[in-house]
Amino acid sequence: MLAEAPGIRYHFFVPTTIPGAGVSMMSEEIRPVTAEEVEELVRIAAMAYPGSNLLASEGRQRFTDRVKDTLENDPYASFHGCYREEKLVGIMRWDDFSMNVHGTKLLTGGIGLVAVDLLHKKEKIAKQMILHFLKSYRDRGVSVVSLYPFRVDFYKKMGFGMSTKINQYQVLPSTLPYTGKDKVVYLGVEDREEILACYQRIVRKTHGMMVRRERGLKVFLEQPELIVVGCKEEGRISGYLAFQFQNGHQKNRMFNHLIVKEFYYEDRKTLAQLLSFLHSQADQVQRIVLTIHDEDFHLLLQNPGNGTDNLLPSVYHESNVAGVGLMHRIIDVPLFFKQLSRYRFNKENGRVRLTIRDSFFPENDGSWLIHFTEGLAEVIDQGEADVEVRMDISEFSSLIMGVVSIGKLHTYGLVELDDESALPMLERLFYVPAKPVCTTPF
Repeated sequence: MLAEAPGIRYHFFVPTTIPGAGVSMMSEEIRPVTAEEVEELVRIAAMAYPGSNLLASEGRQRFTDRVKDTLENDPYASFHGCYREEKLVGIMRWDDFSMNVHGTKLLTGGIGLVAVDLLHKKEKIAKQMILHFLKSYRDRGVSVVSLYPFRVDFYKKMGFGMSTKINQYQVLPSTLPYTGKDKVVYLGVEDREEILACYQRIVRKTHGMMVRRERGLKVFLEQPELIVVGCKEEGRISGYLAFQFQNGHQKNRMFNHLIVKEFYYEDRKTLAQLLSFLHSQADQVQRIVLTIHDEDFHLLLQNPGNGTDNLLPSVYHESNVAGVGLMHRIIDVPLFFKQLSRYRFNKENGRVRLTIRDSFFPENDGSWLIHFTEGLAEVIDQGEADVEVRMDISEFSSLIMGVVSIGKLHTYGLVELDDESALPMLERLFYVPAKPVCTTPF
C-alpha cells in the first residue's frame, strides 16, 4: 500500500456580506466524506456533470453503488468535501498513484470529480478544495500531482501544465500491415495476472505511466461488451488489445466500427501480430478507432486518411484529430529534484538558478540553485549560477515532465533567461527522448 493519506480536517472562515447586518464569518471545513453522506455527494456530482446521466434513477444508483464500493474497498482512493456551516457544498476525489517519472517510481496524487453545488458557484469553493489537495499531498512528501481538466484554462491558472497530446485515428483495417497473427489468442478475466504483469513491465519502461492495480483491471475486463485478444507465447503475454464494436449507421446494422479501448505491446513482433489481427477484420469492420499518444502512427498506414476527406492548406490530408487532456503540476520543486537524484539530465554540467512563479500555491514559489554534475541534480544553498531561468510553475511542470523543450518555451516568450547564450546547454539539459504517456483514467 502507498503512504496512508492523513485524515486532515482543514478549517477556515469566509467573510460574507448579509444585507442589513454587515460582514460575518462563515465556518468552512474540508474533510473526507463519510458513507452516510454519499447521497448528497452523488446529488452534487449529478448536477455538476449532467452529461454523465447521473440524474436518471438507474445511472444515479450505479454511481452511488460505485462510490460506496470505493469507500469500503479501495485503500488508494478517497472522497473529500467542502462543508459550509456543516452543509456539503463541494466534492472531489483523490487517488494515490505510483508513476514512472523519468525511470523513478514516485508516489503521486490524482484529483477528479471536482464539483461545486449549483447554489454555491463563484464562491471560491473549488479554489479552496484544490489548495487543500495540493497542501495535503505536499505534506505527504509528494512532489507532482495530476488531473484531467474539465476546462484547461481553469486549471492552468492554478499552475497545472499541459501534458502530451493524444491522437485519435480512424483507419481502414486494410491500411494496416499484415505479417501474421498466429500468436494472437482470446484473453479474459482468468488471464488478468499475466495481463497485469505485461502492463507493469511496460510501465517500468515508459515515462509518465502509472502502476495498475488488479482490482481496477478486473473491473475493466468484466465489462460485458469488451473483447480482449493478446499475443501469447509459452504462457507469457507480451501485448494485448481490448476493444468493443460500435454501430456506425442508423439504418445498417452491418455497418460497424471497432473501438480500441486499450492497446499495449512490449516489442515490434507483438505489435506486428496485433496489427495483423486488426487488418484481418476488414470484412466486418468499417473503421478502427484508435486513441493513442503516438504522433507517428500514420507512418504505418498505406492510407492515413481518417475518412473525413478534409484537406488542410495547401494539400494535407486529415489523418487524425488531437486533443489536450492530462495536466501535471509540480508542488514541491526542490523535493522533485531530490526524488530524481539518480536521474541523469543528459550528463550536462553546470549551475542553474531556477526561479519559479507560483502565485496560486505560494509554498512552491521561490528560487533554487541546482547544481548538475554529469547530469545528476542537487539543490545547493550557495554558489554562483551559470544562468538564471525564470518561468511560471505551469510551464515548468510541462518542461520538467518532458512535454515541451525549453527552446520552444523561450521562443514563445514563456521562459526568461539572464544569459541567452546558455540556451543550447539548457536544451541539452532538459532534453527528453520520449514525451510522457499516461493511459490511466481517474
